[in-house]
Amino acid sequence: MSFHKMFSALCLASVMVSGCGAEPAPSERDSVQQAARGDGWYSANYNRLLGGVIGPEEISGIYNLDGRWYLSTLNNQTYAPVTRITYGGQAVEPQDLATSQGVFVLSGDRETLVQNRASSLEFTVEGNLNGTLRVTPSSTSADGSFTRYTTEWLAEGTDPDAAGVTFCPHPVTNADGTAGNQAEYVIPIGGARWGANGARVNDANSITLGCTHDVIGGCVDWGYGPWGTRVEEGTNQSRSMVTVHQACTRMKHGDICGSGDAGTTGDDAMTTTIHVKDRVGVHPDTNQTYATMEAFWDENGASCFNLSKYRSSDPVHIAKIQIQLALCPKPACTSTHTRMFLSARPCTATNVSGDCIAN
Repeated sequence: MSFHKMFSALCLASVMVSGCGAEPAPSERDSVQQAARGDGWYSANYNRLLGGVIGPEEISGIYNLDGRWYLSTLNNQTYAPVTRITYGGQAVEPQDLATSQGVFVLSGDRETLVQNRASSLEFTVEGNLNGTLRVTPSSTSADGSFTRYTTEWLAEGTDPDAAGVTFCPHPVTNADGTAGNQAEYVIPIGGARWGANGARVNDANSITLGCTHDVIGGCVDWGYGPWGTRVEEGTNQSRSMVTVHQACTRMKHGDICGSGDAGTTGDDAMTTTIHVKDRVGVHPDTNQTYATMEAFWDENGASCFNLSKYRSSDPVHIAKIQIQLALCPKPACTSTHTRMFLSARPCTATNVSGDCIAN
């Protein structure tokens, strides 16, 4: 499947990510996207593990050490100290900041979920970075399990009434062909951090700041928040959503070997659209067959892979995926590979029974 240009923010969609901002002109969409049918569930995809950025640094979240918060990177949990936290202009003690599922929570004298759109949570940062990270509630998920936050960085000396620089820049191509950044949202994930190898580490002192276009936050926005349980199709066993979310991150990242190497397309200003099926009832419908699927996925990567159905036809990405497959060879997908997720390219034709016969 070839790339298509991204002209709108990443969003959930039931058919080909439509209804999410300005659509590209038909001639600017690739042939697969024009032909894709409205069966099952599709979404645009992007290949960053974590998309938070301040200046030149990729910020993974915040970390509490000895009662003090720090901004973290994937390789440095205490990259830049947070010297002051306020909410609605009032001071927040470091020990009073936490999360409940995907929502910031304040405790102590003021127990509240940080969901009031009129108030911002602000982190004053010093050291390697100097400025303020401003976090403002924007919207809450339909089931109430997480909140999307507009998040901005105001460098030291910036007018506090001015708009900051988005923390979650998503490269896009504008309608006139120029490159730009679409501001995405933050979803906080408490009690966990991720390493460069894509592995989740349970850590009560960490709050990951996932963006809605990246791998970690994107899977939450797709409906796979790492909290609670769901019943698994076929086994009727209760499945932890921590495991389901981690499996989603491997699929979204295209991380075949479970090593953190991105095999997914969708870099710079381009994205792909993938067809997703899960076995826990979030997005269960699909007409894909074993002949048309790309792979099955679990928390350790892909259990099977059909290279001929890889989500891109770009030679560079095919070469990258071949390197992964050389490091961890995978069998072709058959009925024995019943893992948590199925991924596929969009279906372009079906037979009289409704099964996909071309993608």
